[in-house]
Amino acid sequence: MKRLSRLIAAVLVGATMLSVASCSDVKSIDNEKTFFDALKKTAGISKKDMMVHEKNTSFDGHDTEYVTFTEDGNNSYCYIRYEDADDAMDAFNIMYDSLEELLDSGEFDGLNKRMIKDDQGYLILDGSVEAGVAFGGMTFFERDMHYYGGFYVNKNVYIEIYSLDGSKSDKETIDAMLKELSLPRPK
Repeated sequence: MKRLSRLIAAVLVGATMLSVASCSDVKSIDNEKTFFDALKKTAGISKKDMMVHEKNTSFDGHDTEYVTFTEDGNNSYCYIRYEDADDAMDAFNIMYDSLEELLDSGEFDGLNKRMIKDDQGYLILDGSVEAGVAFGGMTFFERDMHYYGGFYVNKNVYIEIYSLDGSKSDKETIDAMLKELSLPRPK
């Protein structure tokens, strides 16, 4: 009986370690085609629908290989592949540090999951930011915002996929996109 208990305990510990390990990494999405395929499948948005779609350009003073961005109602989708991984991490750190400030001041209310290590990280949000509060360099004055989705970095790729509304349909679209890309989700 003791051997069976030990075996079951070992299996449970191993399964827990595997599930934690698989949740702690951000999948590498090295090309924009993967991003576009997921966007088309989950939100019906194609490359021609993008508001910004540029190669070999500068973004916020940093050289990029590829930048694409669009909004669909309250949902935002952004994929940036920087030339230098440090620039991608800098973009992510702005959001990470901004969330830390909101948490310290009590201006973010809701769920947040955070991970940052070496050359990857994520912020997963399902919560509210009041009107007039700055988050990641943006200040919202008109109304409170409900962030649902995430911000991700892996090596030289930075991704934002989130809703500012929190409606059931927007959450479903964001969840579908994140699942399609195998990125950590709020649920």
